[in-house]
Amino acid sequence: MTGTIFGRFLEFSIPTQDIRESLKFYRTLGFSELSVGDIRRYHYGAVTDSRIAIGLHAGGIEEPALSFVKTDVASYLQRVVPKNEKLFFSRLGDDMFHEIGVHTPDGHLLIMMEARTFSRVRLTDLPAPTTGPSLEISLGCRDIDDSTRYWTDAGFMANHDTVAGMNIDCAELLSPGLRLGLRTDLPTGLAALRFAPDDPGRVVESLERHNMPVKKRYDYYRVTTPEGIYLDLVDS
Repeated sequence: MTGTIFGRFLEFSIPTQDIRESLKFYRTLGFSELSVGDIRRYHYGAVTDSRIAIGLHAGGIEEPALSFVKTDVASYLQRVVPKNEKLFFSRLGDDMFHEIGVHTPDGHLLIMMEARTFSRVRLTDLPAPTTGPSLEISLGCRDIDDSTRYWTDAGFMANHDTVAGMNIDCAELLSPGLRLGLRTDLPTGLAALRFAPDDPGRVVESLERHNMPVKKRYDYYRVTTPEGIYLDLVDS
């Protein structure tokens, strides 16, 4: 598998009102900070859980997004815009960093940009945070079959399953460097980070010692980041 029509996955992009507070939160959890370039015209930082990168944006976006590097961004508009996909923004001027944004049918923002925004590094060489490395980026959807078809048409590989005893449909989607989970128990358009630590109870105790509120939901725990993103801790 060499990639998707969106390009190579770069980061899970999150808008933040206070980038210092966001960086402090992720460092407290044990995330590693990445060295970023000066491509952005606003404050930008990036952290990793040793599996994916999380981009913290103090401008440019107003909702979470999956960001990909695609060197021929303009050609995407001309040739391969998938059916039912709407162009959200286009920044292709001579004096700006080229990128475009589109929404999936479920309302998830996808960004395709012309180049990396942080230094190339083997994420797996960095230590995992308190939560352990992420299991997936979970995406809320209306219909598993329709959503799976959208992503496989874009080049993802899929596994379809049902959560035992909970009547929850889910699908696993894979591309290089990225694992997505389509889930009907998340509101449509909502994205969350899902972790599977060896001992969720111990992780919860550690989070509470740092005054990070944890909520018990069904058979997992949920932490909310300063940006309003859910970090869900499930039993491995």
